[in-house]
Amino acid sequence: MDFARLIPAAEAIPSPWGWFEALLLLTFVLHVVFMNLTVGSAVIALAGRFTGRHKDLARELGHRLPTTLALQINLGVAPLLFVQVLYGQFLYTSSVLMAGWWLSAIAAVIVGYYCLYISDAKAESAPGASRLALGLSLLMLLYTGFLLSNNMTLMLRPAAWGAYVHNPYGSFLNVADPTLWARYSHMVLAAPAVAGLYAALIGAKKRRLDWVEHGLKWFTRLTMAQFLVGAWLLLSLPRPVMLAFMGRDQLATGLLAAGTLAGLAALLAGLRKQVGATVWLTLLTVTLMAATRAQVRSLTLAPHFSPASLPVTGDNTPFAVFAAALVFGLSAIIYMLKVNAKTSGRGA
Repeated sequence: MDFARLIPAAEAIPSPWGWFEALLLLTFVLHVVFMNLTVGSAVIALAGRFTGRHKDLARELGHRLPTTLALQINLGVAPLLFVQVLYGQFLYTSSVLMAGWWLSAIAAVIVGYYCLYISDAKAESAPGASRLALGLSLLMLLYTGFLLSNNMTLMLRPAAWGAYVHNPYGSFLNVADPTLWARYSHMVLAAPAVAGLYAALIGAKKRRLDWVEHGLKWFTRLTMAQFLVGAWLLLSLPRPVMLAFMGRDQLATGLLAAGTLAGLAALLAGLRKQVGATVWLTLLTVTLMAATRAQVRSLTLAPHFSPASLPVTGDNTPFAVFAAALVFGLSAIIYMLKVNAKTSGRGA
């Protein structure tokens, strides 16, 4: 069967594709940083509440969770829209195949969001209920992430779309794809690592050396594990894509090498307890790995499609309006975070 015949025709875009790809990368990095802070902080806070160790840090992280989740959700809209602009014929098809699961993500996020408020409100008066609410919220967030990983991997596999013939009910999941499990594990493991660094940064600002020590333990140990999971992810890729990252494609190989070296540098700085340097090196690593992820998508779809082939209408008005809204929105968020830090004594 010619699976390329299953791919819908592409729509024209208003501006050259490179601008949308750049904004996709920028907004995805912002989203994934707050995703790591939210999911990872929930893991660390829940662990602290069950073990009884660093309970004050668990309380601090739990109090910040509704804010980080709100920012995660809002910053996640833009990259999802840019994927639809550039790869809509792939994403819409995969979304239809798993429509029932995909729509359930909305309910999961709402439940998870409200549970964070319940957990924070009941932290002192009803610690058991607080732990239960936090655990349920974490479960909902992990479930949503699993659905996102399903959709983002399924859109890259037109050969799997024929499953619609046997399952036209919107209940298909991409669980047979080996890249799904490696990709999901890579994202989940990164969350408490980044959140551990966040805890260390809070501890450094509040002069809580015990928080710094505890946070860096989460970061360094999980970052070491990340190299193993990253190797698993590389080996799980389709062979032509994997070989592209192993020397056959200069850009792909360069991005992977740069991201790996940045990750090693961040790990070394974390082991040396250099919190500031570790933060900047981790942000660099996240950015390089996001670019590597984009290369995986591009190389996987290359036999069927390239965004460079999209017709361009030349109407740059929508792009200019979005760029202006993005600058204004990010400025407003930064201002609100600064005001919140000054008025409440708690950074977001």
